[in-house]
Amino acid sequence: MSRTIALLTDFGLDDPYVGQMKGVLAGLAPDSRIIDVSHGVEPFCISQGAFFLSGAMEHFPKDTVFITVIDPGVGSARRIIAAEFGGQVVLAPDNGVLELAEARFSGTMIVTDLSEAASKIHSSATFHGRDIFAPLAASIANGISLGSLGPKLPLREIVRTGINKPVWLADGVNATILHKDRFGNIVLNIPDTQTLPERMCIPEDQLLSGNDDGCVKRVCCYAELETGATGLLAGSQGYYELALNRGAASEMLGLEPGDVLTLKF
Repeated sequence: MSRTIALLTDFGLDDPYVGQMKGVLAGLAPDSRIIDVSHGVEPFCISQGAFFLSGAMEHFPKDTVFITVIDPGVGSARRIIAAEFGGQVVLAPDNGVLELAEARFSGTMIVTDLSEAASKIHSSATFHGRDIFAPLAASIANGISLGSLGPKLPLREIVRTGINKPVWLADGVNATILHKDRFGNIVLNIPDTQTLPERMCIPEDQLLSGNDDGCVKRVCCYAELETGATGLLAGSQGYYELALNRGAASEMLGLEPGDVLTLKF
C-alpha cells in the first residue's frame, strides 16, 4: 500500500491545476490516498502556507507525503527540497514555507536537496506542482528512498524568513498575520505557549469600534467577548488569534496574511 499524499497549494479551485496534479498522482501512485489540506492559500503568501502546513501535519498519518506548492519563484534557480519529520515527508520549494513546521517539530527535520533530480524531469517553466512535485511525491510514496534522489542539505542553508518568531519590543510585540479564517479571525505568529498580558492595545490608526479604550482583553473563548468587541485568545491551531464576537476582526482592522500588527503592553 502506498503512502498517503496530502496537497497544499495556492492554486484555488477555479482552474484545472489541482485536478491535473491529482491526475498525475493517480497515474503514478494509484494505491495512494490523496487528501487536500487546502488550495485556498492566498497567492504567493508563504507565511500562510507555512501556517497551514504546520497546523495540518500532526493530524495526518505518520507516513504522509505532503506536496506544498506555494512557489512564487517557480522556474527560477530556487531549490526543491524534501524535509523529513519522523516518517512524514514534505516536498516544497526552499522559500521559508517549512519554517513553522521546523519550529513546531524542533530537532526532527532532516532535509534532502532534490534539485538535481527535479532538473532531470521534463517540465514547463510555470507548473512545477504538476510536472515535478507530483512525480517526485509519487516516487517517494511508492517506496523510493530520499537518499537516492539527492544529497542531505545542512539545515543552516535552508531559507528562513523569521515568521516563526514574533518580534518582542520593550513595550509590546510585532506579530505577523499568519491567516484570516472565514469567520474573520486573525491568527498571529505568537505561540499559545507564550504568556501574554491580560490586556494589550492596538495602535490608534487601527479602529476597534467595539473596544472603548482601543485595547483587547485576553479571553478563553469567543463567548466571553461582548457582542462587537475584539479579544485575544489561544486558538485551535496553537497560536493566539484576534477575534471579533459576531463579526470579522480582519475586516475591522484591515489586515491580511503577511501583514505585521503591533500590540502594546
